[in-house]
Amino acid sequence: MKRPYDLFLLAEIIKKDIKVEARSKASSNQMLIFAVTTAFLFSFSIDVERFFSQIILLIILFTSIAGGSTSFLREFDFETIEGLKASPLKASQIMTAKMLSNLILVLTITALIFPICFALFNLEGNFLLTFLVLVFAVIPISGSITLLAPLAAKSRGREMLLLAMLFPVIFPVLMPAMKSINLAYSGVFDLVGILFIISYSGIIWSLSILLSDHIL
Repeated sequence: MKRPYDLFLLAEIIKKDIKVEARSKASSNQMLIFAVTTAFLFSFSIDVERFFSQIILLIILFTSIAGGSTSFLREFDFETIEGLKASPLKASQIMTAKMLSNLILVLTITALIFPICFALFNLEGNFLLTFLVLVFAVIPISGSITLLAPLAAKSRGREMLLLAMLFPVIFPVLMPAMKSINLAYSGVFDLVGILFIISYSGIIWSLSILLSDHIL
């Protein structure tokens, strides 16, 4: 009986985060404005088709930091994290719920940003395959932000600190992600690269589970 109840509580945390964001729209608006502004500037400055994979990953990375960490940091700002820790859920389950809610937010914003970037950059590559590969690349980025956000929660410049901690963590997956996105743009599915990204996402999730008692 305990397991279904734990799953219910986990789903409630995810639903709560989605409702809070849907009500305030603070993070999503911030992420969209930042992403569109950055894409607009890039479209006039460099050869976007040549550097498309680097540009889109850079936009997603900074956009995710700008808004993706908010749901977890909000718990520390309003001290509601103590209420979550007092619930029957374990720290690892709370981390899992936060990772899933953050992933839903980041994927939603990515789904809105990508068509805008594709149209703004006037690209003619494989849209659907490129978006599919980008979704895989977003997973370790979102998971890493959720994993590191509590460590920077009490710092004044926590966004910059989060970026400084985040880059070494996601660096191993950036090059395979760029290669996979470039191949997808040309209509080729890079199975090896995708499997590496999925495996790295599993490592990030495993670390969040193992370190959850020390992070929260």
